[in-house]
Amino acid sequence: MSIKAKSLSRRSVRIRAEILCLVLTGLFLPFCLSSNAAPAPLTDYFQETWTTRDGLPHNTINSLQQSEDGYLWIGTWEGAARFNGREFRVFGRGELTGLPDSGIRAISRDRQHNLIMVGARGGISKRAAMGWQSLPELNVLINAVAEDSQGNLWLATEGKGLFRHAPDGERRQFAITEGVGNDVVHSILAEYDGSVWAGTGSGLVRLTNRDKTVLVTPVAGLPEAPVFALKRYGDSLLIGTERGLYRYESGRVQVFAPGISDLPVSTLLVSGKQVWIGTTDHGLLRYSERGLETLSMAKGLPNNRILSLFEDREGSIWVGTNGGLFRLRDAPFVTLTSEHGLSGDYIRTVLAHSDGSVWIGSSQGVSRLRNNKVEAIDLSAVSAGQSILSLREAPDGSVWIGTYSDGIVQWRDGRIVSQYDRRNGLLANEIRAIAFGPGGGLWVGTGQGLNYVDETGVHSFTREHGLPTPFIMALYLHHDGRLFIGTGGGVAVRYPDGQIKALDFSSLDGAKYAFGFTPDPEAGILWMATDRGLVAFDLNSAHMTMLGRKAGLPFDKVLQAIIDQGHNIWLSSNRGIMRFDRHQIDQYLAGQTTALKYELFGESDGLQSAQANGGSMQAAALDHNGSIWFATSKGASRVDPGELERFAATRLPVVIEGVKVNGKAIPRAQAGRLSAGTNRVELQFAGLGFVMPQRIQYRTQLMGFDNEWIERGTNNTAEYTSLPPGDYRFLVTAAYPQGSWNEQYASYSFSVAPHFWQRPIFWLAMLLTSAALVFVVHRWRLRSLKRSAELLSAQVAAKTLELKQQADHLRAVDRERSALLAEIKRQAHEFEQQARLDSLTGLANRRAFDEALERECALARRNQLPLCLALLDIDHFKQVNDFYTHAVGDEILKLVAHEIDRHCRQADTLARWGGEEFALLLPDSGIPDVKDISERIRAAVAGIDCSALGPNLQVTISIGAAQYIGGEPLERLLSRTDALLYKAKQNGRNRIEVAQ
Repeated sequence: MSIKAKSLSRRSVRIRAEILCLVLTGLFLPFCLSSNAAPAPLTDYFQETWTTRDGLPHNTINSLQQSEDGYLWIGTWEGAARFNGREFRVFGRGELTGLPDSGIRAISRDRQHNLIMVGARGGISKRAAMGWQSLPELNVLINAVAEDSQGNLWLATEGKGLFRHAPDGERRQFAITEGVGNDVVHSILAEYDGSVWAGTGSGLVRLTNRDKTVLVTPVAGLPEAPVFALKRYGDSLLIGTERGLYRYESGRVQVFAPGISDLPVSTLLVSGKQVWIGTTDHGLLRYSERGLETLSMAKGLPNNRILSLFEDREGSIWVGTNGGLFRLRDAPFVTLTSEHGLSGDYIRTVLAHSDGSVWIGSSQGVSRLRNNKVEAIDLSAVSAGQSILSLREAPDGSVWIGTYSDGIVQWRDGRIVSQYDRRNGLLANEIRAIAFGPGGGLWVGTGQGLNYVDETGVHSFTREHGLPTPFIMALYLHHDGRLFIGTGGGVAVRYPDGQIKALDFSSLDGAKYAFGFTPDPEAGILWMATDRGLVAFDLNSAHMTMLGRKAGLPFDKVLQAIIDQGHNIWLSSNRGIMRFDRHQIDQYLAGQTTALKYELFGESDGLQSAQANGGSMQAAALDHNGSIWFATSKGASRVDPGELERFAATRLPVVIEGVKVNGKAIPRAQAGRLSAGTNRVELQFAGLGFVMPQRIQYRTQLMGFDNEWIERGTNNTAEYTSLPPGDYRFLVTAAYPQGSWNEQYASYSFSVAPHFWQRPIFWLAMLLTSAALVFVVHRWRLRSLKRSAELLSAQVAAKTLELKQQADHLRAVDRERSALLAEIKRQAHEFEQQARLDSLTGLANRRAFDEALERECALARRNQLPLCLALLDIDHFKQVNDFYTHAVGDEILKLVAHEIDRHCRQADTLARWGGEEFALLLPDSGIPDVKDISERIRAAVAGIDCSALGPNLQVTISIGAAQYIGGEPLERLLSRTDALLYKAKQNGRNRIEVAQ
């Protein structure tokens, strides 16, 4: 398993490679800067690492693959770990997998998208949706596996050459005697034309089929060295060897790039125009329009030996190393630090300039980001410490810079043009807030009070003038002349007449510190960030509303509010960045909701530190591209809300991972039929998204119990207690925050058995028992009367009237018994009918339809008659319930059911399938018949007059129909029909999709 050392020392290889990398990067740099299509720099990717401490069974990651259902699979020497974004589940040797050893060397996918795992002791196992299937082992380590176009499995071994495993089980070995050149085979690549490339311990060979024989052809032009990696790159073949990366095209071999001509390449990944290159001891390289970039342990890799590379469906790059699993991915936030050229990492203020640049003030100076380049602004002539507290752009485009100990400085045209400090009359040199007066004056908020600077000089305002405290942190000048002043003791307002008055914060949960102001002109609100939450100040009525703990915020102190181009509100805090949907904010202010939902972003989202900074202007800014910048204790963090929308648009697959019954985990195959008395059913599920796995949202519905979808937030379990007997179908779907729900849901069906006294047979037995008891009592009574008559024969005459009355009474009892039996039979018949009818529409229910479907399919199969199934779904029905109430929705269901039933034939079976969906079974009908009937139904429903139920209310349906194919499983017919219904929805609704 180790790579053999060559005569060239690794030290000399490393030195030469680094020099060539620098040269190549320099050659590519002009092109990179001019290309709009260049990918983000490696330094902008968010890095994450997982090791055995996080649940991996081993830190050597041999192989990576993603299964069709969305799981990430990691091959290690201690088993295959399945990762759902939050936790690992390990599969090793044993009866389940059929593997003889837990060591997994490679994981591949066959043409049916099943996983193929190979490894130590020659174990081979396929993992499909239906389970695991093992193949006979080879008793030798298998390095790689690939399936060709004929379904043959090609197996690269460590010492026995190459094996071909045919679909019929026949195996053929290709070793040195067959021309392979070396019995150690490291890599395999199967081509569409049926040929196979094999990288051996001493070169590359190609195997092609010719007249039922296999021709083995060595590839000339490569160094005599192990070939560890093979990848297609356009029309060429990339060959990763122990002595560099090569490219094979049109029969010629050439060095891929000078900078990697001698590097030992262990694995390759091609992503569009990018080539990711894993090496044995030089870390990870990327070759792209940006040039050649390197990532090593010094820049975050857990180990410089790269064993595997993989790109998942969300575009994340997964790197398997000798020291754990590593990932590079896009993150909502990108953070600039001193490593990117900033003057310092402790950022107090950011400014989006009108010229498109971004100014960043830190504890060690001010930097400007312009045209993707960071440049330092030199204030050393006037500032010894260059600790920056505030930034503000003047109307003339110059920038005023507030420092911690050197007053305020004006920068214009690349130089310092003016400075104010204590020597000029400022109250203090600590400048936290800046604002501009209408006449060109300058308002300066200091640690000792407020100053106003104009052509007449410097004017001061302190407690004596009405300030709550002299510590000024924020200023905002409204267009009507009001100056809002944020202090350590609340907010004061200076009115145009010169008076300064403090706002009454007594009803705002004890708020005291006012860290920042954000005007919201469209809403007429000034947002105030305080130590008790966000205050909405109505600029017209002066009414204040606190959005704090009572509104659902997780903590008290917020430092700065910023409004993005979508009018959503972002808040910085000491514990992360929050985002609030604007519509929800408006609902809260209008009293339509009592709690706010939010997204909280932290280190896992790209922030180097979740601790944002505040108490100076501005602590957040919106640039001309729509991105938002935040000042944090570890760099300036930028987020593009549009990128978040891209993340949210991802359609997340979701899987059901486990079922617990009464607290005990049960295999899903055994849990479909639950025993009577089951009082707790718990279902565990996972959305398979890896960009923001902890933030995935879920919603579920238990058909047969829930009337609508239940939103569960980030909770990935659903628990049901004391379910009544019956059949149930559990549905779950997932989405990223602010994203759309995936219409492809995971489902699981189960049933709860009734107690014996809940079964119909019990009630029938009770009925028969009651009847028998009445009969026995009656017979006993008759016999008793007969004996009494014999004993009292002498008194017949005297007792005649009494006996007649007794006889009348017995006849009445008999009539009552007959009436009781008739009523019991009538109720039993009525109960049986109701059990098969939908109570709302009067149509057959799901149970009755399932029985009809099984019966009609059997008849169609036996008599060779056509049979069609149509699924009908009311379009946008959820909107009817949301906007016109569920009562109106029920009326719509009855109207639609009536209209469909009116156009059905007597032999057809119509049922309410569930919710707003109906099912129609058409015996002795082919595709033309179902098209005709479906079109009539669609037109009839579209013509329903709903004006009496609601204004502008119109109802349409979408229909999917398919013909039963004799012998196919009923689930297949339902699945095909449901897919056609989904297609009708996708293609615009109010239409019919019929299988051809």
